[in-house]
Amino acid sequence: MPANMNPHKVERLFVLPLFIIAFLVQADHLIMVPLSTEIGNETGISMTHTGLLISIYPIAAAFSAFLFAPFSDRVGRKKMLIFLIIGFCLSSLGCSLANSSESIFLFRILSGIFGGIIIPNSLAFVGDSFEGKQRIRALTTLTLSFPIASVLGVPLGAWIGDVFSWRAPFFFITLVSVFCGLFILKLQTIDGTKEKSIFQQYHEFFSLWRNQKIRSMFAIQFLMLIGLFGFVPQISAWLTLNFNMSTTEIGLCYMQGGIGAILGNITARHLLQKGHETSLISIGSLVMAVTLLLVTMELLTPSLIGVGFAFSMYGGSLRVPAFQVMLSDLVSVKLRGRLLSMSMIVANISMGLGGLWSLPFLSIESGRLIGMEHIGWVSFITLCFIPILVYRIKKLDTNTN
Repeated sequence: MPANMNPHKVERLFVLPLFIIAFLVQADHLIMVPLSTEIGNETGISMTHTGLLISIYPIAAAFSAFLFAPFSDRVGRKKMLIFLIIGFCLSSLGCSLANSSESIFLFRILSGIFGGIIIPNSLAFVGDSFEGKQRIRALTTLTLSFPIASVLGVPLGAWIGDVFSWRAPFFFITLVSVFCGLFILKLQTIDGTKEKSIFQQYHEFFSLWRNQKIRSMFAIQFLMLIGLFGFVPQISAWLTLNFNMSTTEIGLCYMQGGIGAILGNITARHLLQKGHETSLISIGSLVMAVTLLLVTMELLTPSLIGVGFAFSMYGGSLRVPAFQVMLSDLVSVKLRGRLLSMSMIVANISMGLGGLWSLPFLSIESGRLIGMEHIGWVSFITLCFIPILVYRIKKLDTNTN
């Protein structure tokens, strides 16, 4: 990009293609929430196991993050992203063509392997390229792709699935991802470092756990997600059976949640400029804890389910940019890719385990999904532990200074 170009314009042009691909990856994952019941009916997956279509994705992404962790720092962000985008496009295309339970699970695993670590590599790319308040703006803009995927991607994909077929959203994601990858090819990048062998880089990767603050941050991330993702994979079956919602109506509930998430991201962006990272993580977790409990206990009428989603995702989006800013500041550029890959491993293992630990609580009785209130209580309890860990990190900072 020209050296005399306005810095804000440079920032926008740099972040835009990364934002779009992050949006598509998020949409590819979240669209399974409203579509999983329909996919299960066509491919022979039972109603109580459709949540595995959602939880298998992060498990695959965790494996991928471990496998490719050193390579982002070694070969450079752009080369790594292009490789991942090619694999993601082929996987999404495979999902659109799948015709059996075995094939759809295979392509969801491949989507997780390639798509699941596009976002941490994009975050590392942005973290390398900007500093100070410019980095905060760029990171919060990139993390805004998460709620916007809920507001636009999920309801739009659900509607396309209702009108055409559940296959159509995946074909659309494939097509747009190809064009996005072509734009990312034009971005300037910092070259990777090959000063150390791949084994030394893996050693540094695992050595991240020796840092007490990093361990505490990963513990917070685990608690942020383990309970929540016991709930998320079951949304489609729960709303279909207990509230008789269509795929489009489930997508609209998610859209309301996404609106709350956008408002949370905007709030977080403003307060991050004033240095309120830890407060955002604590308050956001408590807001999510209370609203998830209310929703899963079915204390809200069907018309208010979407409002409950909005408050829950508002709390969640207060936390995400704050967590990413704190994490990016913990290490140098040379280790940032591996740190964010390790973060992705923790996040995806948490999400995958969430879809697994919740299964024994669930059963179908008289045409209703039973057990969601138990999942809500687990989510509430785990989220309430987060402020305690945040306090420990603040105390650790105080002792260090």
